[in-house]
Amino acid sequence: MWLTLLGFAKWFGGHLLSFLNAKVDADARVEIATVGATADVAKAGLSVISKADELNARLREGAGPWAIFAVVAASLVLAPLVWHEWQVVLDSSRWLPVVGTWYGIPYVTVVWHDVGSWKVPKLPGAWDAIELSIFQSFFIGAAAATAAIATIKAFRK
Repeated sequence: MWLTLLGFAKWFGGHLLSFLNAKVDADARVEIATVGATADVAKAGLSVISKADELNARLREGAGPWAIFAVVAASLVLAPLVWHEWQVVLDSSRWLPVVGTWYGIPYVTVVWHDVGSWKVPKLPGAWDAIELSIFQSFFIGAAAATAAIATIKAFRK
């Protein structure tokens, strides 16, 4: 009987140690991948920061009015696309945020919305794909830059 119990304990202990070793190896691989991804994000962030420094230097050298003009022009181009995208997104949501008041105190709440009741049409032709690509590039680029800057600030502290 003791030999059977010792044999079972040896078998169970061997499998348990194998499982734990595999878990530690998997965790180590995940940590290595995370560190590599963090390094890549930090490199991208440094690239973005250096580009921003270059643009700031150009602004100080006298490119100010043209930079302001470029920002205004880009805003005028993006404003209708942003407005349309918000209409599409809000019309496809079951609940819509609204601002209510309670004795003059504003608060945010949600109200029921019939999905598709606004009947917001798609943009004609290739404009629909162009709008999507603009938003994808903006949000993917902005998210990567924000993550990179947050990572760099975390390493600086």
